[in-house]
Amino acid sequence: MIIDFHAHFNSGDPAEVKAFVANCEKNNCRAAMSGGLHYGGHDFLPNDQVIDYCNEYKDVLIPLVKLDLWDKPVDLDELHRLVDRGAKGVKCIYPYYEYDHDLYMPLYEECEKLGLPILFHTGNYRPNEEDMRSRRPILKNMNPINLDRPARSFQKLKIVIAHLGTTFWRVQAAEMIKMHDNVYADLAGSGSWMGLSANELAQLLAPWVILCRDNAKHFKKLVFGSDCYVKIPSIQTDGKLHYEQILRKVGADQETRDAVMGGTVASWLGL
Repeated sequence: MIIDFHAHFNSGDPAEVKAFVANCEKNNCRAAMSGGLHYGGHDFLPNDQVIDYCNEYKDVLIPLVKLDLWDKPVDLDELHRLVDRGAKGVKCIYPYYEYDHDLYMPLYEECEKLGLPILFHTGNYRPNEEDMRSRRPILKNMNPINLDRPARSFQKLKIVIAHLGTTFWRVQAAEMIKMHDNVYADLAGSGSWMGLSANELAQLLAPWVILCRDNAKHFKKLVFGSDCYVKIPSIQTDGKLHYEQILRKVGADQETRDAVMGGTVASWLGL
């Protein structure tokens, strides 16, 4: 089972959704979809519409929900309502404070209790009009090091570092997934799966003790995520190809390939 754990619901047009699903089927792939409002410069489908479409195409689409990490406590009742409707995980991006702020810790604790993995955007984020209003240090807030506190505090919570920190923080992101058993990463976005060579990735994931070079255990901390969109399904196709090429180039065995391309996420979601 191939699972794309990083996909965006940026269209509610039934024809475009149907075409996206068809592309997933062509790739023999299921997609974990997130929408949500208030990304800062971007608004995607509201969570309930995402869940509705995922229920309609339940054999292909898996609903994640985007929850606002802003300047007030997260509504845990809303989280439970969305889980009751079928949500299988959470997407977090563009926070008002750093990811390890006290306000956000109850959300992480509740997700651990409910068995919900969380996908965190890390690294690069283009400026937008919202930045001029909020005047927040957005990029610094999404440094992967800010996930150290949640990972230590909630060691059964599955955390995915989206984009492996991008070019800003690849080393920090790689060190995080090597240090924490419950922290994983994807290579989502062409800046990651096309901008990062197999050799560079192997060096990032090399064990700390070089004499015991067992890279497989660290490569298994990667999960397939393409950063595709309903309006641009081809990104998933390209991302899948590049992931497979990188895994071949580094000599990953079949067990590792299966884990990266969907087996790990499937175990979290009970698929």
